Amino acid sequence: MSNNAGAEIALIHLFVHLVNAGSFTQVAKELQMPVATVSRKISKLEAHLNTQLIMRSTRRIRLTEEGGALFERYQGVIAQLDVLNHPSKAKPEGTLRLATPISITSMLLMEAITEFSIAYPDIQLHISQNNQTIDLIDEGVDVAIVGGAQPDSSWVSKLFGVLHYGLFAAPSYLDKVAAVSHPKQLVEHNLVKMWPLFNWVLIHKQLGEFYYEGPAKLTLSDIHGAVKATVAGAGIMYGPTKFVEQEVASGALVPVLPQWQGETRRISLLYHQRSHQPLKVQLFLDFMLSKSASIFG
Repeated sequence: MSNNAGAEIALIHLFVHLVNAGSFTQVAKELQMPVATVSRKISKLEAHLNTQLIMRSTRRIRLTEEGGALFERYQGVIAQLDVLNHPSKAKPEGTLRLATPISITSMLLMEAITEFSIAYPDIQLHISQNNQTIDLIDEGVDVAIVGGAQPDSSWVSKLFGVLHYGLFAAPSYLDKVAAVSHPKQLVEHNLVKMWPLFNWVLIHKQLGEFYYEGPAKLTLSDIHGAVKATVAGAGIMYGPTKFVEQEVASGALVPVLPQWQGETRRISLLYHQRSHQPLKVQLFLDFMLSKSASIFG
């Protein structure tokens, strides 16, 4: 720290709030100062430290390596100072940025996310739905919900739930085709593939594993669309059992080769590794984990 430590801390305080807010416009609104003033003060901090901290764009900010290191070093300290100086700041508020897969959000998570939104009216939710791997830091994400392998080992991963896969088809389709007694016969059928498991793994207790990597009649990136197509008679789909519970219960879909179990897919909550987790993030993590059994059970 320089001799003018108070002024330097004030600039770092602004920088940490800028990173948490995700944009110059948002932090200016939160701290009630002009955007130009925010930009000028951040530039002053960069000049003082003789390093670039952020890469600016019209949509968002992206931290440089040095900016990320500075944020990690001081964000816990700044958060504690905010609580000491403004006790009301301990209440949950601000924008919480989430990254989630498209189908999981719409078909499994929206009810719980809406409950959280109602329970914490001062927290604004910004949900980016995308099936592709994204740069979580670049997008300013606070919490990501992902399936399968963790995209970034620098993030903390907590098990949220597990999806079990199986084969399903509509009676209207099965009535028109030859009975399926072994997975090797799948190549003779119309198949419906969906993101993210385009290659299928089936496991039999006595017969071992079977892999299907062949063609499909219909391939989609949206699970909801795949379910609707299968109900309409498009063919045999390989998908999460949780997503077709209602269709199976109503008879719109029936299991195919139920003695062959599909694979299981881990769903995880990812978040920054921080010494002092923002209250809005901790509340969301605790809330969603408390809903895990009802969501995936």
